[in-house]
Amino acid sequence: MPTKKLLSISEFAKIAQTTRRTLIFYDQKDIFKPAKIAENGYRYYSYGQLYQIEFILGLRDLGLSVEEIKDYLSDDSSDALNKKLIPLRQKIEQRIQNLQQILTILRQKESHNTQLRNTDFYVAKKCFLPKREFWCSDFKADCSEEEIARAYSEFYQEVGAGLMTNKMLSGFLTALPQAHANQYADFGFRIIKEKSYDDEVKIPIITQNDG
Repeated sequence: MPTKKLLSISEFAKIAQTTRRTLIFYDQKDIFKPAKIAENGYRYYSYGQLYQIEFILGLRDLGLSVEEIKDYLSDDSSDALNKKLIPLRQKIEQRIQNLQQILTILRQKESHNTQLRNTDFYVAKKCFLPKREFWCSDFKADCSEEEIARAYSEFYQEVGAGLMTNKMLSGFLTALPQAHANQYADFGFRIIKEKSYDDEVKIPIITQNDG
């Protein structure tokens, strides 16, 4: 039976699209061992090891720590590994959803740019603004800074954190007359963000008519 060809660490790193340094690091951390270590200390790998290193690199790309990767690889039982992969799958699905939202925002930004241009500041201008819909949070009142920050974070987790990066209108809606900032503590408010995609989100929507 012919001896299976082994690859040097440089050859294997090139095929796996990684680096020698990464392979040495994973070897030292007991995550991914070479198929053979020669008497001179050189590391050699088999083609069959490509599947495992690609899985490890994928876990690392998702932000898992070395210890978390070790934990994933420690189970020989398929059922145990599948249970551990469920939260990982959910994490990937959430990332895909966030990226899809960002992609939708970018596409809409390209085709519907409603920013005002060539407008002088402090000069009254008559302009027409289109109808807009806004996602809004539940009504809040008498909130501390910590509670406001928590409400803000929870709101953007619901609509998608990626929406914070776009230039659609956002802010706080309040009944405070003439926007006297020193009176905010006595007035209720809602966090709002202009609706930028049509996917169903279980958040109240308010409409600003055109004009």
